[in-house]
Amino acid sequence: MQRKQVVTSLGIILVAVNMRLPITAIPPIMAQLQQATGLSATMAGLLTSIPLLTFAVVSTAFTKLSRRFGHVPVLLTAFLILTGGSLLRIMPQVAPLLLGTLLIGLGIDGGNVILPAIIKDRLPERPTFGVSLYTTSMVLMSSLATGAVGLLTQRFSLRTTMIGLAGLSLVSVLGCLLLMQPRAAQTAREAQTVKLPQSVWTDRLAWLITLFFGIQALLYYSLVTWLPNIFETAGYSAVTAAMLVTLLQLACLVCAFVTPWFAKSTNGKRWLLWVIGVGFTLAPLGILWPSHVLWYGVTLTLLMGVASGFSFNLAVIFFTQKTRNPAETVEVSGMAQTLGYLLAAGGPFSFGLLKSSGGNWTSTLIICGAFGALITLVGILIERRQHIFSR
Repeated sequence: MQRKQVVTSLGIILVAVNMRLPITAIPPIMAQLQQATGLSATMAGLLTSIPLLTFAVVSTAFTKLSRRFGHVPVLLTAFLILTGGSLLRIMPQVAPLLLGTLLIGLGIDGGNVILPAIIKDRLPERPTFGVSLYTTSMVLMSSLATGAVGLLTQRFSLRTTMIGLAGLSLVSVLGCLLLMQPRAAQTAREAQTVKLPQSVWTDRLAWLITLFFGIQALLYYSLVTWLPNIFETAGYSAVTAAMLVTLLQLACLVCAFVTPWFAKSTNGKRWLLWVIGVGFTLAPLGILWPSHVLWYGVTLTLLMGVASGFSFNLAVIFFTQKTRNPAETVEVSGMAQTLGYLLAAGGPFSFGLLKSSGGNWTSTLIICGAFGALITLVGILIERRQHIFSR
C-alpha cells in the first residue's frame, strides 16, 4: 500500500472514532448526568433524539457546503464543531448539555455525509476497504465506550469522564488533518466544476438507496431502544435482556469486518440481502413465540444484530458503489441521510406509542418483520441498477 493510502486509511479510522461514540457513551451514565444537572427524564430522552433530528435536518446543508468548499475543509469544520460541543457538555448544567449535544449532532452529521465521498475520492479502486475501515472503527469505539464510561465514572468522576470524551474528539480533528493532503485542494476545485446530469432527488435508484438506508436506521434505533423492554415482557430477566442488547452491538461489530468482502460481488451482496431479510423478518416474529430459554433469545438477538450490521454497512457501500464520482457520492449520501434519519427519529417514538395503545409488543414486532421483508426487496431492486442516472 502506498504511503498516501496509509495516511488516508489512518485518517479515515481516526475520523470514524467519533462517528457514534459521543451518542452511545451517554445512556450508561444518564442517571449520573440527571443527578448532576437536574435533567428531567423527558429532557434526558432528547440526548438521543437531538442528534438523529440533526442528521435529518442538516445533511443537505453539508452536501452543499462540501460542493462549494471541498470535502475535507468542511469535514474539519464539522469536527471542530463536535469538539466544541464535547467541551460544553463538561459543564454540569442543562443548557450547555443540550447545546453541546446539538453541536455534536452537527459534527457527526458532517462525517456521515462527507466521509463516504472522501473514501470514493481517495480510494477509488478500493472503496469497500475504506468503508470497512470506517464502519469497523465507528462500531468498535461505540461498543468500547458503552462499556467503559460507566466504569470510568465510578472510578473517577462524571466530570473526568466527560473531559475524557472531549479529549477523544480531538482524535477525529487529527484524522481530518491527515486527510488534508494537497489532493484536497484539487478535490475542492473538482467539487465546484462537476455538474450532475440531473438532481439526485429525481433519480429512482437514489430514492431506493434512501429507502434502504432509512429502513435500516429505523429498525436499528428502534430495536436498541425497545429490545430490553421487549425481552423482559417475553419473560427474560432485566440483566439477561441488557446482555442480549449488548450481544446485538457485538454482532454489528463483526459485520463491519466482513460486509465489504461479500459486497465485492453481485452474488455476495445477494447473500447479504437474504441474511438481512431473515434477521429482520423472522427474528422479531420469533420473539412472539412463548419461550424465554437463553439460547433461543441469543439466537434471535444474533440474527437481528447481524441484519443490523450488514444493512448499515451495505447502505454505505451503496453510496460508493452506485455512484461514479465523489460529487455523486456526497449528493446521494446527503439525500439518504436527510430522509433516512428523519424516518429513524420517528421509529422509537412510534413503536412506543403503538405498544402503549395496544398493551403489548405484538403489533410492533409484526411491523418490524414487514420492514425486514421490505428492505430485502429494496436491496434486490438496488442491485438491478448499476449507477445512479443510468437507464
